[in-house]
Amino acid sequence: MVLNETTPPRQRMEWMDLLRGGAVLLVVLWHALSVPEQFDGLETTRRIEQLNAAVSPFRIPTLLVLSGLLLERSLSKGRGRYLSGKLRHIAWPYALWLVMIFVSMGWLARLAEPGVWLSGGILWYLAVLMFCYVVAMLRPRWLPWGVCILALLAPLWILETESGTLNRYLWFGAFFFLGATVRPHLAALQHRMPGWGAALLAVVALGGGAAAVLGAVVYQTPTYFLVSVAGILFVLWGAPRIPSSPLTRVLQWYGRNSIVVYVGHALAMYVTIRVLAAMDVHHSPVVYLWLAITGFGVPTLLVLVRRRIEWLFVLPQLPASRPTGAHVRAAKA
Repeated sequence: MVLNETTPPRQRMEWMDLLRGGAVLLVVLWHALSVPEQFDGLETTRRIEQLNAAVSPFRIPTLLVLSGLLLERSLSKGRGRYLSGKLRHIAWPYALWLVMIFVSMGWLARLAEPGVWLSGGILWYLAVLMFCYVVAMLRPRWLPWGVCILALLAPLWILETESGTLNRYLWFGAFFFLGATVRPHLAALQHRMPGWGAALLAVVALGGGAAAVLGAVVYQTPTYFLVSVAGILFVLWGAPRIPSSPLTRVLQWYGRNSIVVYVGHALAMYVTIRVLAAMDVHHSPVVYLWLAITGFGVPTLLVLVRRRIEWLFVLPQLPASRPTGAHVRAAKA
């Protein structure tokens, strides 16, 4: 659909902001609890591992499904605007903040390694997202999105590839195209699915999350995928039914600024770890506390001042050149 001057602007889907905000804050929470193990060898407690196992099937997959839901709208803008939009809103903050993180950690030389850019480090979600948008742009228009899901999962499950980076692209890319597949059926899911259907999805998701905690459901297997799908479909059904409250409005605020939260928390935590190490602070409660403070606090401050530093998150567009007098006369002729 092409909007004209008399077409009212589309209403923002606040439930989508709500889900995106909740999911990205769960990412921040997990990194606050897991980053100390990566750098200082602080052992992650059993309860933290169980918490992560319970929410892992739904956290990043939900973010990718939400992006996939908007894919057709992005493609409808035309290939030029589509490509420039992804370069400005995804590739730019990915490259800029990855460089800042590596510089802050003293890893500048590693940026010359192609594998670093492909894996993405702590910003790997943006690398996967860029991969998905490129695949979507190259896909023949007659090919259903569901085929893209199968094309990504088949090599993962049949060939059993060894590359962790490749597996990540295949696995999480499937959720992106799941969003595109669900989009034509979203209204039916949210407004016409019976309550017993939603209850069934909730049972599968909760049972699957519990099974993941117990190790009965293994990561990146077909069963694990079905558990993730059930949970995501349930939250897609339930999110529009959540009444507005101060909490939901805060989550929506973070959801509208999810790119700021995502890249900002990553740099904040890495810098915090380096500062604590320089101060010889390795006591677990103190490390976790400071990572939580900076991981949530720095992105919040960045969102508050976002309008003044927008170029850190979106590549500015070059101003359109104004036609000269000669161009105007030539056009009239």
